[in-house]
Amino acid sequence: MNKRLLFAAVFVLGLSLGIGWIAWATMAKELKVIATPSVALYGEAFSWKVTGLQPGEKVALKAASTDARRILWASEAVFQADASGVVDVGRQAPVSGSYAKADIFGLLWSMRATNSDPKKPLAYRHDRVNGWMVNLTAKNSIGTTATTRFRCVFQRPGEALARVPLEQDGLRGFLYYPVEGGPYPGVIVLGGSEGGLFEGWAQALAANGFAALSLAWFGYQSLPEELVEIPLEYFDRAAAWMKAQPKIKAGGLGLIGGSKGGEAALLAASRNSAFRAVVAMTPAAHMWEGHTLRFFSPDYKPVSSWSLGGRPLPFISFKVSPQDKEKYMKGELASFVFFFRDALAKADPATIKKAVIPVENIAGPILLISGTDDQIWPSGDFCAAIVTRLKQAQFPYNVKHLSIEKGGHMSVLPFLITANRGLLIDGDPSGGSPQTDARGGYRSWAETISFLHRHLDR
Repeated sequence: MNKRLLFAAVFVLGLSLGIGWIAWATMAKELKVIATPSVALYGEAFSWKVTGLQPGEKVALKAASTDARRILWASEAVFQADASGVVDVGRQAPVSGSYAKADIFGLLWSMRATNSDPKKPLAYRHDRVNGWMVNLTAKNSIGTTATTRFRCVFQRPGEALARVPLEQDGLRGFLYYPVEGGPYPGVIVLGGSEGGLFEGWAQALAANGFAALSLAWFGYQSLPEELVEIPLEYFDRAAAWMKAQPKIKAGGLGLIGGSKGGEAALLAASRNSAFRAVVAMTPAAHMWEGHTLRFFSPDYKPVSSWSLGGRPLPFISFKVSPQDKEKYMKGELASFVFFFRDALAKADPATIKKAVIPVENIAGPILLISGTDDQIWPSGDFCAAIVTRLKQAQFPYNVKHLSIEKGGHMSVLPFLITANRGLLIDGDPSGGSPQTDARGGYRSWAETISFLHRHLDR
């Protein structure tokens, strides 16, 4: 045989064997996407890995999730396997994709709605009962795919929680606690200016060893429709009901509130010694004007958020022009922070003194959480003012202000998927960024659970 032909034949054979070996080696290692755990409790740490790759091989990892409105959200990143043929999403930066740095949350906060108008930003709508689910799909260099599902839940599968309705003495809510064991430290959970119930928080707290009451205080059946002159006695009655429950430990209660609920939590605890540990997320330092749709009427007059003994309590009113109101209705306001700072600057000292929340009267430790880029209101300024007031009063209990650098109004809860941008309504300027809010939310929730156990497990 001609030597050249022989050489060519050997080369082709060797090349074929080499390609075949690579294909065999790739197939010999089964491609897998591994989520640990596959079902994670709200706020629980998790990891995602892709295995069964060749060292240095590239793999595309896609994440997809359908929200409560049936809108599909998706993200994708390409990774390069390490020397052992593994991609660890939490430790490795993607080569390309929807985010750039190593971040276990990256494929979540970088999700985008696949069919949305970029001029009208949407918020991922969470299912407050069932949590959320993500489908993960990996595709390697030869086109092999592997999939898995990751779920985030408020209650671990197989761990039974009791759900006790509260419908007496004008109170509305649901109490959650583990069916087995007890009694457990009691915690009351208050939502913010959107009203209604936040049962997911209570479920997650119960799954972490608490007896948690999701307490509606307006915007719910048989309760005020708007956040106007809410009687503080309502929270007193809720505390008394909790202390009478056999599954709740004797002693003090915990109280959690976010945003306007943070204002409520500090205010309620300042006048009721039953609350012995308070978590105020993005709270106010003063009592502010109430929230009502009449705010946009030409004949609107400011009203208080709170009442006591049937009388409205002092408050600081907003300084918003008709032009600003019109901009808000059109979705053209980039921030609300100015209005609160301007209102404080223009309020007379006597009004400010009357409206300040007397946090020094709280009978236990306080955890304050805020984001430095909160655009709903200047919660960082408010928390700093609270800390200063407590220091001046020589407050005898532990106080911690957890400030999330570059975090927005929603940097205090582990929503993760797009960090739930625009929680109040689609497009509201909550501040921060999906990345900082996702990471900050996990840190905040971990601090909250640790704080409550440390001060209530006695």
